[in-house]
Amino acid sequence: MDRLRGFFHPRGIAVFGSMTEGWFFGGAVVIKELQALGYEGAICPIHPTARTVYGLQVYPDISQVGAEVDLAVIATSCRAVPGILRACGEKGVKAAVVIADNFAEAGPEGEARQEELVAIAREYGIGVIGPNTLGIYKPHSALSTIPYEKGYHLPAARGGLSVITQTGMYGPQATPLNEYRFGVNCIIDLGNMCDIDEVDCLEHLENDPETTVIGIYMEHTRRPRAFLETARRVSAEKPVLCLKGGRSAAAARAMASHTGSIAGSDGLYDALFRQAGIVRVNDYEDLLGVAKAFLAQPLPRGNRLGIVSLTGAIGIQCIDIASQCGLVPGEIGASSRQELLELSPTLTGHPIDLGPASAVSGGDLFGYYERCFDILMADDGIDCIYLNTYISSYISTEVYGPVFEHMGQNLRKPVTMWAYGPSSEAVARLGDLAERHGIPFYPTTRRAVFALGYLAGYARWRDRVLTGSPC
Repeated sequence: MDRLRGFFHPRGIAVFGSMTEGWFFGGAVVIKELQALGYEGAICPIHPTARTVYGLQVYPDISQVGAEVDLAVIATSCRAVPGILRACGEKGVKAAVVIADNFAEAGPEGEARQEELVAIAREYGIGVIGPNTLGIYKPHSALSTIPYEKGYHLPAARGGLSVITQTGMYGPQATPLNEYRFGVNCIIDLGNMCDIDEVDCLEHLENDPETTVIGIYMEHTRRPRAFLETARRVSAEKPVLCLKGGRSAAAARAMASHTGSIAGSDGLYDALFRQAGIVRVNDYEDLLGVAKAFLAQPLPRGNRLGIVSLTGAIGIQCIDIASQCGLVPGEIGASSRQELLELSPTLTGHPIDLGPASAVSGGDLFGYYERCFDILMADDGIDCIYLNTYISSYISTEVYGPVFEHMGQNLRKPVTMWAYGPSSEAVARLGDLAERHGIPFYPTTRRAVFALGYLAGYARWRDRVLTGSPC
C-alpha cells in the first residue's frame, strides 16, 4: 500500500495556522502558494478568528467544512496540534503534515508531546509527515505545504529528481530551485519522522513515473533492514544518492537537537549504502550537483576517464582526482592519436592539452574542442569525458554555443565540465549555456570529475545486480 497517496493526491486541503496576508510565514503562505500553482481541489483555511484570506472563506473549525478533505497542513503552535489532529480524525482526514516544532527535538517534554501526537494519529488512522517539517513540495502537480515565502516563482524546469530529506535546507525557500536547470519533481521533508519515513517515501517514488533519480538527506533510519531491502530494489531501476549526516560523534550528538535523531555507527551505514547500491555523497551541494549528471547523462560502460583541457595543469589535477573516485585515465588508440596530430602537431597524446594549440590557432580553438570531443567519444578506450574551457569578459559566451550544441546532440558517453577565467560572471554565464545543452557544469574540477566517478561506481554496481554477479 502506498502510504503517501493521500499526501500527493488530496481532493481537498485544510490549512491551520496564521492567516495574515503578506507575511513571510504561516498558513496564509501555504494558501497563496496553492493558488499560484493552480491546485484544483478545495482549499480550506481554518482559524478561530480570521474571516477571509486571499479571497477564501476561513472556517473556525474543520467540522464546518463541507468539502472532502484528505490532507491537513498544521502550521500552529505545538500546544494546538493534539486538538487539531483529533478534529481532523473526526472529519475523516487521513494525511497530515505537522509543521509545528518543539516535539522530540526539544527534549523529554517534546518527546511526550510527540508520543501523544502519534497515539492520536494511530487512533484515527492518520498518516503523519513531521512534526518539525516543511512537508511536501511538488510544483508541477500544483502541491505545496511550504509555509515560507521563497521570493521566486515556480514551476520552472520540470525534471526527474525527487528528494527525501530530514532538513528543510532542500526546500524552495532555502535553495534556488528556479535556477536548477535539470528540474525537480518533488521534495519530501520528513522532519522528526514520527510516522512516515524514508522507506515509505522510497516505495512511493519507486512507482512514480515522474521520478528518475532519488536524493536522500538522512540523519538516521528506524528500519535499517527494510531500508536496505527497499533501497536495493529501487536502486536497480533508479539511482539513489544519499548525504548522511552524523559521521563524527559530535555531529551525531547534534542531530538529536535537530530532529530527535538516534545516531548509529557511521561504518554500518556506509556498509548498508554499499549493499543497497546507494551513491553516498559528502557535501550539501553534492546532493543536487551530482544528481545533474545522473539526470542528464548516460551511464558509462567503465571507469576510463577522457580529459580535454586548455591547460596541462588541469589535466594533471584530473588524473590525481580520478584516483580518489574510482576512475583511471583512459588510454586512447593509435587512430585517435593520429587524428589529434592531424588536427595540430601540438596534440601529442592524452590528456588532451589544447593550450599550445590555442596559442597559434586563434578562433580555430572552438573547432578543436568539438573535434577532440568527437575523437574521445568514438575511442573505445574512453568511457567518460571531463571538459575544461576558458572564458573572459571580452569573449562572448555565445561563441561556445555551436560547440555545446554539437556535444549535447552526441552524448553517447557522460560528460561534465568546469571553466575558469578572470570574470566570475562570464564563467557563470558559460556554465548556464553548457547546461542548456545538457552538459552538467560544476564549480570546481574536483566536483566535475567526482560526478563522473559516482556515475561509474553506480553503473558498475547496477551491472552486477542485473547480471546476478556477487556485489
